[in-house]
Amino acid sequence: MLVFLLIVSVFHQGLAVVSYGDNFITAFPENLGFFYPSDALNRLRVTALHDNTNFKTMSVVFPKSSEVNQLGSSNLSVRITSDKNITVVSISRRANSTQSNVVQPTVNLGTNYLIPMLDYPGYLESFNLSRTVSTTMRYSSFKLLIINAVDSQNSITIVKQTSAGVQEETFNIDSYQVFQLQTNGSVLRVKSSKEVAVILTHPCVETESCNCNMIVNQILPTKFQGRSFIIPSTFNVAVTKLLMLSENTSSLFHNGTTLQATPSTLLPLSDLQKSQLVNAAEPVSLRLISPGLIVELIPETMFHACYLLQLSQANGKALVIAETDSKDDVRRNSGLLSASNWAAIAGTNYSSAVVTIPDLLATIWHPTSRIGVYVLQHISAKVMFGGPAVPISEKPDLHGCVVAPGAFEIGHDHLTWAKSREYCINKGRQFACPLTESVHNDMADNLTEGDGDGWIGLRRCLLTTDWYWQEEYDPPNFMNYVHWDDGHPLDPSKGLCTSVSLDPENDFKWQSARCCDKKKPVCYKRPAYLSLFYFWPVDINV
Repeated sequence: MLVFLLIVSVFHQGLAVVSYGDNFITAFPENLGFFYPSDALNRLRVTALHDNTNFKTMSVVFPKSSEVNQLGSSNLSVRITSDKNITVVSISRRANSTQSNVVQPTVNLGTNYLIPMLDYPGYLESFNLSRTVSTTMRYSSFKLLIINAVDSQNSITIVKQTSAGVQEETFNIDSYQVFQLQTNGSVLRVKSSKEVAVILTHPCVETESCNCNMIVNQILPTKFQGRSFIIPSTFNVAVTKLLMLSENTSSLFHNGTTLQATPSTLLPLSDLQKSQLVNAAEPVSLRLISPGLIVELIPETMFHACYLLQLSQANGKALVIAETDSKDDVRRNSGLLSASNWAAIAGTNYSSAVVTIPDLLATIWHPTSRIGVYVLQHISAKVMFGGPAVPISEKPDLHGCVVAPGAFEIGHDHLTWAKSREYCINKGRQFACPLTESVHNDMADNLTEGDGDGWIGLRRCLLTTDWYWQEEYDPPNFMNYVHWDDGHPLDPSKGLCTSVSLDPENDFKWQSARCCDKKKPVCYKRPAYLSLFYFWPVDINV
């Protein structure tokens, strides 16, 4: 059995585009919740994506001393590495002050970040909240955690808007070090010479009923911006507003009107009982902001075919956005998603639905198209946390969530159809079976021979002459995709098997042929799929 070499290191003085990987770095922002005397609980939820590991998930618990509560530099970063792909979710809880955050693998980090221009007094005023915690300098502003993601010194440049104009401040941070600074809405951008992680946080944002809830938003680099967003109806709290960030001033288009958004303006939204479409003239990032909650929205171009949901408590909610024509094909784990409240989204070919997720770990995926998934959990009637689910695979697959893609290869020798099948099986492969246009295109991208023909796994039944996939391990009841060449298929007396042209000029068309003809075998290594089972995670104290 393959064992994950999982190393969780706490460095202490004296601690797109998929969200899985083998290298992560993060830190625990301060979670004050001072209205509640209970101790804080900080943990990382680590989930393995492959069956051949000695754990499926584990919760690594960290003490209160792991929180970054001082300005300036510290060694309170947390690194997680493994020899195979994993996902990591950070969870911080102190009584009713709870936040979860998908930790991005280092491959998703960057060197250029736009920063939300939120100043805390203006935030309170925008939501008509009191100013209980803003009486001291320590809690009068939001904070930025900048984490050096590389094992070398990193040059950091902070771009600020001041009364004298835009100014830059540059400093260095050492390997894997954390630097925390206050931002009262003046920080415009963070630039670095090498990859960093950037987290926007506040230890005690005031919410309704004199509650205090930490805010966490791991900011994505500018390379993940988009132009088309669907605002999920899930986050329909008492007050929700929209915040835009862009390289240049950009207009937003919503319900046929133009919203002149700026990085410092919280835009009110109407009718959040249903999901809505927002478009931008240029690439932007959008966030939904409510008292105690910041949610970064998924651009339509970053929709995925499969998501992993890692909940801290059972019976959380998920909002699913799927193409209307195929919404009934959305799956949860190994079965169809049970959703009866699909609502069409105006101006799009999408619909959305809110569903209950009974388990702590689940997948939501679609076999033929890409979808968007958000997770929302409640601690009390008015305290919530959540955000986008963990994207696992971008390309749809008929059989589940792909964690290691399949691979096509062509044999060198010319063989009969039967000998070609035997050749593939002996190599631990199967015949290539392009069931859908997407799979056929993947196959064509890997056929590099340039001439001749190759055998694939489509043939006729001797009794009925119906076509069927010989090697497909879960064949469909009918063929809904074919790519025949002109004049094909021939009548059964002239062709019971199927070959594919290896010539790009012929668009990799299919031909029916005699099974005793000799052609090159086209083999396929099946992908590895994410498989889940019900479990209780094991806590490990650090």
